[in-house]
Amino acid sequence: MITLAPGIIVLIMVIIFFGAMYLRVPIAFALVLAVLPFMLSDNRFDLELLAQRMYAGIDSFILLAVPFFILAASLMTASGITEKLLDFARSIVGGFRGGLGVVNITGSIGMSGMSGSSTADVSAIGKMLIPQMLKSGYDRGYAAAVTAAGAIIASIIPPSIQLIVWGSLSNTSIGKLFLGAIIPGVGVGLALMFVAWFVAVRNGYARDAKFQWKVFGSTFVKALPAFGILVIVFVGFRFGLVTATEAAVTAVIYALAVALVYRTLSWKKLLEAIKETAELTGTALLALAAASVIGYLLAIYNIPSMFESILSGVPGWAVLIVITIILLVFGCFMDALPAMAILIPVFAPFVIAAGIDPVQYGVIAVMTLAVGLITPPVGICLLIASQIAGVPMLKAVKPLMPFLLAIVTVIGLCIAFPQIVLWLPSTGK
Repeated sequence: MITLAPGIIVLIMVIIFFGAMYLRVPIAFALVLAVLPFMLSDNRFDLELLAQRMYAGIDSFILLAVPFFILAASLMTASGITEKLLDFARSIVGGFRGGLGVVNITGSIGMSGMSGSSTADVSAIGKMLIPQMLKSGYDRGYAAAVTAAGAIIASIIPPSIQLIVWGSLSNTSIGKLFLGAIIPGVGVGLALMFVAWFVAVRNGYARDAKFQWKVFGSTFVKALPAFGILVIVFVGFRFGLVTATEAAVTAVIYALAVALVYRTLSWKKLLEAIKETAELTGTALLALAAASVIGYLLAIYNIPSMFESILSGVPGWAVLIVITIILLVFGCFMDALPAMAILIPVFAPFVIAAGIDPVQYGVIAVMTLAVGLITPPVGICLLIASQIAGVPMLKAVKPLMPFLLAIVTVIGLCIAFPQIVLWLPSTGK
């Protein structure tokens, strides 16, 4: 039986984890390596328990929503609906100064209602808009920054995969989390659009196109099928008609129906969509399974006691602020899903003691961890956008700062004014 102090145990895990990450070991395997010494040296554990805990970490009916929502988004993209959505966004905001930057954010808001995945969003939006932005004279770093910043909206607006996982791990109603995230998600989108417009005015970027009612009408009709998934999610949860998994399956059926009507989905595209779904789901859930083992060990070794010295003297109204700061730092170094599995049981006692509403806490935590998608050293969305733009990731950090400030400001407003998050859930069944 190991008798090391909790701080030493955490330090060993951190050293092994980041050492493995430095050697480019995939995050799921790096997480397993971090717990392996304890599983082998402590007679309370064995490798069979490791496998059992990993399986238990993803043995949830709710988590079936993850692959189905990803598949629905992949089918919509393969059917060409994403391009129609971007054309519609351009018809609305393309006339603004720096219109392509604003279109980028607007497209991300629409795309987020289908994908639920920020990495899928940044890849799809980036491949279509970044080349156009570069041709129009936009700075490469700025093009990568605005694309990456907009992509995190998919982690907030339903059907967010992060919200599904958070609800599953914390036993919080996913329907209420979805409803609670709508206003903050749209708020982040509007804040980012304002920043994109402001930067464009200051840098003298040109308008993309003038607003024309005829173009607006035609692009709206073509993009209309894309809003069907939004209706399924919002109406379904607003009136308590579906669970998260049922909504996800319905979204897949709807996406297939749209593809059949428009005859834009070939067998090759269908197989590619299924392959992409398998890859994204496998990556996400394997990391979640591995992280659940770390969460289990942290509980066994009483690691939450380490945070008592930090949070025990904090007044109730400030607990959420302190936790948010910790999550901001943590999110810079780890993907959101494993971070959730590790930190939810650590902070749960303090959140309950402070009387914080679980829906407000969940939405704010997911928003905060999503910031890590665009901040070094990990910053996977910023990395993908930078690769598409053909610029080193660090070159995109400076133009990213105004967008980052806008996102953090919205998070702060959600902490200060809980009804931003809680109003819509309070109106549902």
